[in-house]
Order: sequence, then C-alpha cells, then structure tokens
Amino acid sequence: MQLVRFISVVVTAGAVLTGSAAAQQRSAPAPLRGYLIGGGGAAIEPSRSASISAEIAENVHPNIQIYGNAAYYDNLLSDASRDQLTAVAQALTVATGAPWEFSGRDRGRSFSFGAKFVKSTGGTRPYVGGGIGVLNLRRTVIERFRGNLTDSFLAEFGSADGVLDVTQTNTNKPMGEIAAGVGIVVGRRGYVDFGYRYRKAFHAPGQSFNISNVGVAAGVKF
Repeated sequence: MQLVRFISVVVTAGAVLTGSAAAQQRSAPAPLRGYLIGGGGAAIEPSRSASISAEIAENVHPNIQIYGNAAYYDNLLSDASRDQLTAVAQALTVATGAPWEFSGRDRGRSFSFGAKFVKSTGGTRPYVGGGIGVLNLRRTVIERFRGNLTDSFLAEFGSADGVLDVTQTNTNKPMGEIAAGVGIVVGRRGYVDFGYRYRKAFHAPGQSFNISNVGVAAGVKF
C-alpha cells in the first residue's frame, strides 16, 4: 500500500508540474542532452515485489538516447519455488511429526545498457528501446523454527524453477530487456519518467526467467 501511495503521489505531482511547465513554456522546449533519475516501482512478474532503480542517459542523436540502468528487487521468488517450499514443509511435517514452515526470498539486482528511440513532442518524450545486461539473484530459505537452511534445502530438494544450481545460492545470468514509457520535462531542470520494462534472463538452454516491471522515476536533466 505504501508503494501504491508513493506512485500515486509522484504521478499527481508530475501531472501538476507538467501542466505548470507547459503553461510557462509554450514555445520550443528547453534543450535536453540527457538525464539522471532514480525512483521506485513494482515487479508484477514472476511475483509482486517492490523495486528501486537509477538510470542515466545521454542523447547521441535528437531521437536516440543511450542509457545505463541499475535496479534492485526485494523478492523475485517464482510461484514454482513458493509451491515447492509449501510442499516440502507439508511432507516433512507428516514424516517427522513436528511442524515445518519454510519461507523464501530471491533478492534481485540488475544492470543493463541499451538505447532508446525517443520522439520529442514539446516537453513530453515517449520512447521505446532495449538493451542487454546481467541479473544477479541471491536465494535465502528460512525455516520458521530452525532458521536459515538455504544450503541444506537446495542440496536436498534442489530448485523447482531451475534458476539456481543446487551448489549456488548466488548466481548471475545474462539478460535482455525491452523498455517503453514516457519522459516529461518539468521546468528548467526536472525530469520525470513513467516506464515499463520487460526483462528476460537466460539460465539454461531453452529456459528463461522473466521480469515485468513498472515504475516512476524523477531527477534532473542536463
């Protein structure tokens, strides 16, 4: 709920500031060579999770930008892994006669570089683009009564989604991404971005790990 309120506030503020800027700058928009922004959002696939990001971009052509992006995801644990945790807990409870309750977390970090095609319409700049990068995932498995059992759980039961090797709790995967959204110039120095990113990380031949993310970011243009 706090994330939803944050996004609503940023969207409302962006709309108000944009309207004010448009009223004051109905002539040609101020030149924009690039921007530096940071913000928050949410992953909606593979599971809902809060995210934060930072991005820097620079124009190499009036309609082409190159960018670098870094993002952090609180928990990207897949439904398959969640179901596995539940099933193993139930089986161990029956087998041992003692209660078992597992919870899991895949903390994610991504780094990517790419290019965007930008169409400037006054202070509004819709864009599409894409890039390549790397996704880092670190898995943690906690048993409610017994603490951190990550290594022993993976060694005994493996990873249901195949994202992690049973000998690794931390892994890096090559990643491609598609980006779309709109950037808005606010006043003389401000810049707000409303964007969507689809990221695909490859962890085995013929297999992939997908992330859909929406977000709002704000910062400065230069």
